[in-house]
Amino acid sequence: MEEMQQAHHEIDLLQGIITRHEGHMFALRGWFLAIVGGLLAAYYTHIVINDFVLRIALLLVALLFLLVELQHVNLVEAVIERVTAIEKEIENSRRSTGQSAAGWYDGPRISETCRKGANRWWPGHGMTFVLNQPFYIVVILVILFITVLLPPKPEPMLPPVQTVQPAQK
Repeated sequence: MEEMQQAHHEIDLLQGIITRHEGHMFALRGWFLAIVGGLLAAYYTHIVINDFVLRIALLLVALLFLLVELQHVNLVEAVIERVTAIEKEIENSRRSTGQSAAGWYDGPRISETCRKGANRWWPGHGMTFVLNQPFYIVVILVILFITVLLPPKPEPMLPPVQTVQPAQK
């Protein structure tokens, strides 16, 4: 397999990794919203849950999901950086002669790229993080709003008390 084919094959594999992890991120968001909704529903229904416990649970769930999603974001951004590097090398190899020069391709580096993304603590300012910032900001603001200004739990409505009158003879 020539270098150009190897480079395109690596790009295809990297695109598969990006697609898979963005799907994981979307599923994580769905689970996050379901858990937050479940906690709030439990608070406002007949399930006994303390205000303080709910606030702590919401913060911990939000933090846990944010950390898990950041791992996926880091991996996706590292893979995108590798794809960008390959694309630049393809462009540079074609620019000089119009034909691909031999020895320009330095891959495949799929495992190395994924390891690099998995070892990051915080995402860079890549496109994935920039596109997801509005979601993060809204979720953090909602969780902060709920934890600080949690509306009081309504008092349970008791059925009206009926008085039984003695039967007349």
